Amino acid sequence: MSVQTYHILHLVGLICVFIGFGGLLSSEGAKKAMKWHGIGLVISLVSGFGMLAKMGIMGAMPVWVWIKIALWLVLGFLPVLAKRRALAAPVVVLIAVIIGAALACLGYLKPVF
Repeated sequence: MSVQTYHILHLVGLICVFIGFGGLLSSEGAKKAMKWHGIGLVISLVSGFGMLAKMGIMGAMPVWVWIKIALWLVLGFLPVLAKRRALAAPVVVLIAVIIGAALACLGYLKPVF
């Protein structure tokens, strides 16, 4: 597959992740929405590593890739905080949006640290 195909799949995966976060705000559909969250996480992970392989970055991954992986793990864990009521669901969604913006900046700008 081309880099563009991996990029589109990566974005589709992230859309699914945020559908799951939107479901946190709904009391009746939260469990079904979390399925979208999990599916989106897997799609974004696989397509992200596929994109890195196509770009030839897999050998020595730069710092921005490691930061994206760490933020991906945080996105995966955030619904647990809402379910255990450690944070309110709207706060979790706000944190997810901020993390999503950081992920987008890292992915497009590819800063050198």
